[in-house]
Amino acid sequence: MTSNRTSQHNSAMKEQPTSALTRAIDFLLAQQRADGNFEGQLSSSTFPSCAYAWIRLAQGQTPEKTLIDWFIKNQKEDGTWGLDTANQSNPDATLFVRLILEQVYEHAPAPQIQETLSCIPQYPLDLALVKLAYAAFNQFDWQKLTVSKNALPLLRLVKFLTRIPMFRALLKPPRNKLPPVDLFNTSLFQELFIAEQHTLVPVFIIIELNTTKRPEIINSLVAWLKARVLGDGSWFRVNYITALSVLALIEVRKKGSADSEVQTLIEKGIEWLRATQNPDGGCREAVNLNVWDTALSIIALTEVEASYSNSKAARWLVNHQNENGGWSFSGMRDSSLPSDADDTALATLALIRTKLTSADAKSAIQRGIEWLKQNQGKDGSWNTYQPGEGDVGCVSITTHAIEALLADGDNEMFVNRGIQWLRDAIHRDGYWNDLWLAKRTYGTACALVALIKAGFGDAPEIARGIRWLEQTQRTDGGWGEDMFGNPTDSTVEQTAWCSYALGLADSKNQAAEKGIQFLLENQRENGSWQESCVGIYWEIIGGYSDPIYAAVFPILALNQYIKKTS
Repeated sequence: MTSNRTSQHNSAMKEQPTSALTRAIDFLLAQQRADGNFEGQLSSSTFPSCAYAWIRLAQGQTPEKTLIDWFIKNQKEDGTWGLDTANQSNPDATLFVRLILEQVYEHAPAPQIQETLSCIPQYPLDLALVKLAYAAFNQFDWQKLTVSKNALPLLRLVKFLTRIPMFRALLKPPRNKLPPVDLFNTSLFQELFIAEQHTLVPVFIIIELNTTKRPEIINSLVAWLKARVLGDGSWFRVNYITALSVLALIEVRKKGSADSEVQTLIEKGIEWLRATQNPDGGCREAVNLNVWDTALSIIALTEVEASYSNSKAARWLVNHQNENGGWSFSGMRDSSLPSDADDTALATLALIRTKLTSADAKSAIQRGIEWLKQNQGKDGSWNTYQPGEGDVGCVSITTHAIEALLADGDNEMFVNRGIQWLRDAIHRDGYWNDLWLAKRTYGTACALVALIKAGFGDAPEIARGIRWLEQTQRTDGGWGEDMFGNPTDSTVEQTAWCSYALGLADSKNQAAEKGIQFLLENQRENGSWQESCVGIYWEIIGGYSDPIYAAVFPILALNQYIKKTS
């Protein structure tokens, strides 16, 4: 009798994950767009919403009612706002919203706005980017925004020291001050991370126009900005960067510029920013992550079964490869958005998985592999963009590059260098930190997968990573943390990638089984799961949720569990 019950239980446990997997695949396939790509609707967040409202106010207009309603609806009970849909109170986000609503109230007084403002707690201004907004509305001294240009030699020393790992975490740039405008004309500026450059240039324009007003500096900064606008009218396809750029050009126009191109760029930029406004009224930080979403979807589907190769999605990836052989986070046929290692690694791996035999697909794969080889850092890691440009090695990106190189074959030297960097990057407590998804769970799960797939199953780091994941599992069987590594409620995405990694390491791992049970219990009738804020734009700006993530990662975990237990 006991034997029969055990057999029935095992059969039911196998049947339930199989049914869940089938429904999840059906849901994911239904998300594919007519062009062949997959693209999730990214969630709204506070900074891009405030930045768009700021533009409207700078033009003497009242922001849309839907945007104002979004601010009011997303105020927490304690009167604050969070950076993102995780909605954890954040003083900087709260101060930014307060400024915007105060300006709106001056233009169009309304009882609901007054009531919202009356609930906001007092915080001291801290973040320099928020101080910039306050200065723009004459509520902060322009002269106190930046450090003195006399500090440039000190900045050079700090930059040098941050190249040494032991100093990197200790010497972070100050949050409360911006660098001097004169930084633009130094080699230090060229060494900054590409997104930092795109953020600082419009900020420098705004500051210079309101302080020393040096024509030669302003003209150089404006020329830099004009040279980097993308074909769709955005800068870097990022809301906050585009909003700052538009605001800088609005200031240039207000100060009497006769450049006719400035007005055109303002109009195109605003049109692009409107496209980042979601149905809920708020704005998202990026217009889309369609390369990543498409590559992840192909990888998840082909891991289940080769017949899910989805040639239409694969052809979309081929058609959106950049001329240099890489891929950007958002597909643009004109190659104007720079290639990054994560999208290049995942797009290349996805194309390898599809087993397409066409000449253009084979060429795309080979060019992607060559891009990855050429852009491996001296230390063996892969950065987000290119080594030596203010970037740092990233755990998940390095693991994705390793997986692509393993799938391609005959890349042992590059793989081993990446593996060694990974082994050295483990934290003393047994986890790996990541840059772009939250955070220790993702870094640790990715590192374990890469080490195991590369044949380093006996590495002591694997046992340490497994132990850390097991110790951080929640009582409900899931995993959850915010972008800073602080514990949160369990999320589907984090539970899925932890369960996948643990199941890959040991098919009988009990923590993995509990994680699978969490996924089964939280799946919706239509095969989907509730998405959570696990993506990271930037710690100052916040994170995002993407419904594609809440499909592909559970599919990988469920499929892994079914294969290992069958």
